[in-house]
Parts: sequence; C-alpha cells; structure tokens
Amino acid sequence: MSEAIAVEDLEVPTEPGSPVIQARELARWYGQVVGLTDLTVDIPTGITGLLGPNGAGKSTFMRLLTGQLHPSSGSVWLLGRNPVFQPEVFHEVGFCSEDDALYDDMSALDMVTFLARCAGFDAKEARERSAQALERCGMAHAMDRRCGGFSKGMRQRTRIAAALVHDPKLLLLDEPMTGLDPVGRRDVVDILEKFAAGGGSVLFSSHILHEVEAVATHVAIMNKGMLLAEGTLGQIQEELEDYAFTLQVRCSDTRALAKALVEHEHVVSVAFDGDDGASIASSSSRALTEELPRLALALGIEVFEFSCPGEDLETLFQRLMR
Repeated sequence: MSEAIAVEDLEVPTEPGSPVIQARELARWYGQVVGLTDLTVDIPTGITGLLGPNGAGKSTFMRLLTGQLHPSSGSVWLLGRNPVFQPEVFHEVGFCSEDDALYDDMSALDMVTFLARCAGFDAKEARERSAQALERCGMAHAMDRRCGGFSKGMRQRTRIAAALVHDPKLLLLDEPMTGLDPVGRRDVVDILEKFAAGGGSVLFSSHILHEVEAVATHVAIMNKGMLLAEGTLGQIQEELEDYAFTLQVRCSDTRALAKALVEHEHVVSVAFDGDDGASIASSSSRALTEELPRLALALGIEVFEFSCPGEDLETLFQRLMR
C-alpha cells in the first residue's frame, strides 16, 4: 500500500519569483528498475532545458510532473500545488508529449478545438481560442488543412498550439524538437521565446546539447535517473572541480605576460596571435583565472579583452559525464 501523503505536502507557499516547479527527494522505480532517484531541484521562471542522454530519466520526470505517474517516494509541486492530489493545477499548465498524437483526418483547427472542448470551453470559445493559438504558432495559413498532410514541423506547431490554447502559465514539452529540420527547430524556439517574453515559463527536455543552449536560460542536467547539476551555464561551471582550460587574451604586452605565465606549472602552452593576442592553455582553470589578473596588474599590462573558446554547454556536459 502506498504511503499516505502528509497534508503539508499538498501545497508549498508561492510568491512572485518562486520556482514554478519544485521536487524534493523525488524517486520513481519500476520494479527493480530505477527511473528516477532522490531528485531535488527548483525550476525557476523563464525557459529551462532538461538535458540528458536517452534513458537519463527526463521522460519519467515529465510524467511525474503531469500526473501520469505517481512518485514512489518524495514530493513534487507545480506552481505550488501537488499534481497528483490537486489536478486543478493543470488548468494553468500546458503539456506537449513526445508522442506525435494528432488525428490525421481532422483539420488543425478542429483538432485543437476538440482538445479545447475537452478542457471545458464551450464550442464558440474553444474555436476562437484554437484559431488564436494556431496563429501564435504560425499555423494560420494551414489551420483548415488535414493534419495528415502536414510536415513534421507543422504537426509539432499544431501540438504546441493545443498546449497553449487555455493560456497556461507553465508549458512542459518532452523532446519538442526531435526529428525537426533547422527551420522547424527555429520555429519552435521562436514560439517558446515569445511565450516566455509574455510572462510564461517553460520546461523542455532534450538530449541534444545545442537545442538547449540555443534557447534555455537555465539548465538541469540528468543522467541515470539522477540530477548532475542545475543552474545557469556560469553557475554550473563554478560548481565544477578544477579542469583544463584555454583562455584567449588581448593585452598591451603579450610577450611579457607569456614570459611570466610559463613559469607556472599549470600553464601548458602559449600561442601568440598577432601583436596583442595570445592563447593560453592551462591544466587548471582556477589557477589561470586567479593568476592572470594578478600578473597583469603587477607588470602594468593593460588587458583589452579575454574570451574562453569552447566553453559551451557541450564542453560542460562532457565534464559532468566523466
């Protein structure tokens, strides 16, 4: 028998700026198979990408959020409410699953209207809302066409329109860009960015790094049912242990700076780029970023610019997966 949930677990206090999703020691297992284990995370407002390889637990987490699965242990809240015991929260949540579930014989307008009617709107309001949602998703020109003749991108935009038809505060999307061509991915990104700009929040899952990096302001990285890291790209980098690092610098005297740096054990190489540029490779990101400003100041060298080539989400993901 499932353990009874405490009354205090039904809701958590919310105020402006509160996380839109909160999970505490959330776990789900299927017999002997662990789908999710001890997940504790706060998903903030804005656009968050849930990143991980196939089998990382992303879809299990999405199903727990949408009430399709009950937790084996732990708690989860959407907009301050428990989705299992307070399903009314879904009046404020839109969901687009990874399943391409459209009735091919129905037009896009009829399909979205049908789903709006299922959400409780009367016939007139459902049709009006559906037309508006399809227009928001760039489907106004094709809303009277049958879904069976749509491209993958058009089908996805229709499904997102269905998730938006009731004006949710939170949008959940499971692998929304899988199988789309570059134009289709850009269309989805535009929809998500406009929704967030209007005050909505988004959580979308993906196993493709550049998809997450292209749109997410916040990232949660999962593997084998566990949360590896979460935060902005900069925050996650700060939490990592020391790692090899390359820094490009433009300054007033690259030769003097290079001569001082190569005396340190962690500096692997220095390559010059023109009169004022240098690329410095180090085995210690922390040592380099701490010592370079100190040396430049001591030598009276003016630093014009510095950058970190290759320090993107893919690099970060590879470090976390080691």
